[in-house]
Amino acid sequence: MGVGLVEPVDDLRATNPPTNPALWAALKAEFVAKRYDLRQLMRLVLTSRAYQLSAATRAGNATDDRYYSHYYARRLPAEVLLDAICDVTGVPERFDGYPLGTRAVQVPDPGAAPYFLKTFGRSERVTACACERSGDVNLASVLHLVGGDPTTGKVANPSGWLARTLAAEKDDETLLDALFLRTVGRTPTADERTRIAGFRARAADRAEFHRDVFWALLNSKEFLFNR
Repeated sequence: MGVGLVEPVDDLRATNPPTNPALWAALKAEFVAKRYDLRQLMRLVLTSRAYQLSAATRAGNATDDRYYSHYYARRLPAEVLLDAICDVTGVPERFDGYPLGTRAVQVPDPGAAPYFLKTFGRSERVTACACERSGDVNLASVLHLVGGDPTTGKVANPSGWLARTLAAEKDDETLLDALFLRTVGRTPTADERTRIAGFRARAADRAEFHRDVFWALLNSKEFLFNR
């Protein structure tokens, strides 16, 4: 859900009550009745109307961040985001002491983590507290996405997915569909096609233009956030 009935989730005490005591009691009763079956509890939550709400807000709930009136969009965790960038660009990240192709989620050692993971709030694992991890959006993380190597370097990598696809696919419309499908899982809308076609008409370098489109998609909210 993105936020706990009790927040922080590990601060269970009488002076920090749940936001919805009735729901808290019902979930506890359900958990006990199903013999502490976590899968059953998860199924109950995942099939609920509250869990399936969209991130769209109304005038009365736009600032709500606690009562589940809409889905709370949140940025992908540091390791997941880095792995996603590596997957779509086709350029794996290198971790000191680990073979090439190791995913960020497979690296337990904070000392082997690149600057990207630290910038995006990966836990240093000094304590067992979940508060060590940060999902906040800050200037450092934004700048790292805009101009850092994980985006600009991997997008322009001559052995990456885009370079190979540019050489194999000469039709710009087909390539545009491939870029959208690879990054945000859909084809461009009619308005997006029109706007991108306008930029393409003014672009002198085909490869540079598509690198810019790829870079823009990697920096879009649709790619960076669960929404």
